[in-house]
Parts: sequence; C-alpha cells; structure tokens
Amino acid sequence: MRRVTPAEFVLAHTRVRPAPFVPEVRLHLADDSMEVWEATQVAVERGAVPPPFWAFVWAGGQAVARWLLDSPAVVEGRRVVDVATGSGLVAIAAALAGAAPVTAYDVDEMAIGATRLNAKLNAVEIEAQVRDVRELDVPVGTLVTVGDVFYDEKIAAVMLTELDRLAADGADVVVGDPHRAYLPAHRLQVIASYEVDVETDIEDAPVKPAIVARLIA
Repeated sequence: MRRVTPAEFVLAHTRVRPAPFVPEVRLHLADDSMEVWEATQVAVERGAVPPPFWAFVWAGGQAVARWLLDSPAVVEGRRVVDVATGSGLVAIAAALAGAAPVTAYDVDEMAIGATRLNAKLNAVEIEAQVRDVRELDVPVGTLVTVGDVFYDEKIAAVMLTELDRLAADGADVVVGDPHRAYLPAHRLQVIASYEVDVETDIEDAPVKPAIVARLIA
C-alpha cells in the first residue's frame, strides 16, 4: 500500500480556519485532538511518532505571531529562523510582517508538510525543512523564534542549551510561552505580554496568559 504523504495526511485530517489570537493567519487545523493523534499513529509507518503539535495553535506561538505582526519594524527585511515550527504560524507571521528570508524547522515531517501547506494558504514564501535544533547554525543577526518548547524537562534542557549556543553565535533569540513548568524565566527579558485565546481541546482554559521574551545570557 502506498504511504500517505504528510501533505495528504494534513489535508485529510484538518480544515482551514483562522488562528484564534492571530486571525490574520489561516491554517489547516484539527478539531479533535484524539482523532488526529490516533490517525497519526496509524498513518506513520515507524515506531514512536511525535504528537501532532502541528495540528493545533498554542499559546506561546500565537503570542510571538501577534508580536511580530504588531511590530513589523522588528523583522522587516530580516532573516528569521523559526525552531520547532509546528503549524508554521510564527514563520508565516514573520513573513507577513516583512521578514526575508524565513526558514522553519521541525523534527516532525508532518509539521513540515503542514507548514508548507499553510505558507501556500497565506501566500508567503517560507523554506521548511526537517531538522533538529542541535543541527542548526545561523548567521549573525538572525532572529530565532521558538514557542511552547518548555513543557517537558528534558526537551526544555536541550532547547535552552541550543538556544544559548545560537545566541552566543550572534542570533537574537525570542521565546513565546504561557508560563509552562520548565520556562527559564530567570534567563528571559519580557518584551510583550498577552492574554491569548486558545482552544480548550488542548488547553485547560479558553484564555492563557503568555509572554514574548528575549533570551539573555
């Protein structure tokens, strides 16, 4: 049997609708977290598969996307790299705000398939690639964005180490997060705060307080 491509899977298990807190951006999003999770398990022909984070919008990513769209001078004409891109929301917002070039990375091929579809849907140019943050190097002055990655202790430790490395090499690292358990608050300079509309299918409340913050040494 022919293996379903990431794009085919995304199209089969989502519908197009605006991001709750960033309605300027339309995305292919799932309505039922359990349904899309179970379908992912069946469709992907390998052992463990990443959770379908790409099928939903999360508070931290929405906060960064909102900040980018409301502050286009921060990114206009600037190189942006979005790490753990998920649906591609932040990368798309950066491109809409005038950033160029914009590159989106994720370890999940489904996320990259979703990001490519979502970029096309919003008529923006984004290079999306499957790649781990530990494999990344970026030019000096690049704005590196990342949202919602401090929910797990081990993942948070890896992310902070690698984001520190990128910052030491000359990147400007900006984080979006709804104050999850492993957020390194002592290492962050808050530059924006929001009450973010989210989806109760994946969060414990319809509105989550979230910050956008710059990583500091």
